[in-house]
Amino acid sequence: MLTFDPSQIPFQETHRLLLGGIAPRPIAFVGSMDKEGRPNLSPFSFFNAFGVNPPVICFSPAFAGKTGKAKDTLLNILETKECTVSIITYDMVRQASLASAPFDRGVDEFVKAGFTKLPSKKVKPFGVSESPFIMEAKLLKHIDFGAKPGSANMLICEVLLIQVREDILNEKGSIDPRQIDQVARMGGSWYTRAAHGLFELPQPSQVIPGFDLLSDEIRTSPYLSGHDIAKLLDAGEIPSLPKSTDASTLQDRHMRAKELIENDDIDEAWKVLIGYL
Repeated sequence: MLTFDPSQIPFQETHRLLLGGIAPRPIAFVGSMDKEGRPNLSPFSFFNAFGVNPPVICFSPAFAGKTGKAKDTLLNILETKECTVSIITYDMVRQASLASAPFDRGVDEFVKAGFTKLPSKKVKPFGVSESPFIMEAKLLKHIDFGAKPGSANMLICEVLLIQVREDILNEKGSIDPRQIDQVARMGGSWYTRAAHGLFELPQPSQVIPGFDLLSDEIRTSPYLSGHDIAKLLDAGEIPSLPKSTDASTLQDRHMRAKELIENDDIDEAWKVLIGYL
């Protein structure tokens, strides 16, 4: 492993590493308004949700890396204590990129990027009408990490209202990840489209056996990946079966089991492996 000490390298290099390694990141399309009532719109990928009671989100309009200046979003929210967050979908992403350009303070990015202003119900800033998921929020706390180029400004906000477009809901009333079709930021100029990389992995509903209960032959198998073994353990228990009389080699047995695991035939995979438990 290569090592990088942020205190010994330029912050631009740290920025490149963090953005490439901590990904994909959801994007907050933050709508704000200055005290004179001028709208502003800007995307931020240093963003996430951190609680539900009350619902809390946080994003960071960092100081500009080249100039060290505060971004309009930060100045506006510190003035008014209000904002909206509109989630960006694939259909919106190219326009959203336009809104990230360094326009002068007071320029309306809704107009520049061709978005429609959606009047809010509990705050003054507008949401983005084209977004299927919009939050209205108030500022709870601002944490300043040094006022240097690239340094963070954490804006911790409480969500006051959520608006959800009906066509992204499934029959149970939950948001369908295929219908909302979000995008997320990777490193550099790269994005990813969430709906095209979906897979389902239910959370364990019971205590399952751990890797430590497996034999060394299975736990340290050079043929079974950690993913394969975890899929075996997801079944909930290690079966008690008679020792196998199969005389094939460990490699043959484990490769056969691996194929069964990949085909979701977990019971048969255990039968193949059980001679080594």
